[in-house]
Amino acid sequence: MQQVSVAVKEFPDCLNVAACRAFLGDLDLLLSQSYRPQIIFDLSGVPHMNATGIDLLLQCISEVANRDGTLKLAAPAPQTALVLELTQLNEIVEIFNSVEEAMASFGVYQIPPQPVRPESLPHAA
Repeated sequence: MQQVSVAVKEFPDCLNVAACRAFLGDLDLLLSQSYRPQIIFDLSGVPHMNATGIDLLLQCISEVANRDGTLKLAAPAPQTALVLELTQLNEIVEIFNSVEEAMASFGVYQIPPQPVRPESLPHAA
């Protein structure tokens, strides 16, 4: 059985030009490391979505599609879910109630462990 690799990325809750650029830069790096990337944006930290957030989502959807990948959204707050429905983004991308449900839709039933960051490793004495 082939192992499915899915990346989970937290969508930023505070959007300004710098945050959008940084998020798109991170996404580009993630996309460059994978053939046909499978990505979940965790929206649980986004209490509401404005036009900037919708624009950023559309850019991300386009970037992932250009790499023949799949993007799914997970855990939107009620107000965010309403905005996604009103803008009809729910017609373009699948939206799930939780990250676990989104992972299961890719055939993954466990959230992969997060990589250890070098600064969190203990230093030798």
